[in-house]
Amino acid sequence: MNIEDYKCQFCGQTAKNFVFAAFTCEKEECIEAARKERGGPGGHMKRKAEGHPVIRFDD
Repeated sequence: MNIEDYKCQFCGQTAKNFVFAAFTCEKEECIEAARKERGGPGGHMKRKAEGHPVIRFDD
């Protein structure tokens, strides 16, 4: 898989990273947006333990 074949999910530039289950460019704000969307490291497991869906639908 070539990450640069994808676009940043937040700004649309060429992706350089795959972090927090999201393709992102190198901008710190895009990486932070991916972290917030995911819930941070282990955020998906915290949501599961609380009885909430792992995937957020409250956009």
